[in-house]
Amino acid sequence: MRRILSALLVFVLIHLVVATSLSKVQEPAQSQTAAPLVNKDVVDMVKSGLTADVIVAKIKSSRCHFDTFPSVLAELKQRGVPDAVILAMVQSTPGASPSSPPASVAALTELKVPDGTEIEIQLKNTLSGQEAKVGDVVDFTVIKPVQIGGLTVFEKEASARARVTTAKPAGHWGHAGKLEWAMQDVQAVDGNRVPCRFTKRELGDSKGSTVAVAAVATTVLLGPLGLLWGLKKGKPAIIPAGNRYSVFVYGDTVVKVKSNSSEAKSR
Repeated sequence: MRRILSALLVFVLIHLVVATSLSKVQEPAQSQTAAPLVNKDVVDMVKSGLTADVIVAKIKSSRCHFDTFPSVLAELKQRGVPDAVILAMVQSTPGASPSSPPASVAALTELKVPDGTEIEIQLKNTLSGQEAKVGDVVDFTVIKPVQIGGLTVFEKEASARARVTTAKPAGHWGHAGKLEWAMQDVQAVDGNRVPCRFTKRELGDSKGSTVAVAAVATTVLLGPLGLLWGLKKGKPAIIPAGNRYSVFVYGDTVVKVKSNSSEAKSR
């Protein structure tokens, strides 16, 4: 009888050990297959009184599958979901593991671009004082990349902008047209626009003195008909497309660049 009881006790102990081992092995698998967070989970957490920081942390540490259609986001707002939580929902990647960010996301590093850094640009479209107005945007493109420490901060063909500050069409009595523009900014690789400086002034060909003398002399000989000379216009101020200029970064600025790019590896 004692032998039978001992055998039964040993069997029970072995069963318990095996069951415990299997449960430990299955726990990671179950956690990996846990259902992702959905909109209802977020609403329930808000209703339970959890703070926005706690909910955002939960979103960032979990697999998520949110519906972020605009009308749905508006409904979440009406139901009291904080803006910080809604933003975290929008920024989450559906089905992505929090421990493994997408491979396409490159690490960014901040790079100082010193004041006076030179950038070569060229005018995209012909600019004329006859048509331009004060405040108009003048479009340029960067001619060649600008690098600092082997990293590109301004890419080729990046957008650059200036503003027309003076625009006067050519007038009668030989008055030449006048056109001035001031540099505004250049787009950096991170999408931010960096302030730059440079001012360009263009004057047309003026023959005012010649026209005035001719008008006076002709008036003496022909009377009032001589005033027709005064209607002659001076030449307009025109800057043709393709003109190139060197502009300069205005003040020290910081640009975010891809630190794991091929350029960084070649340093």
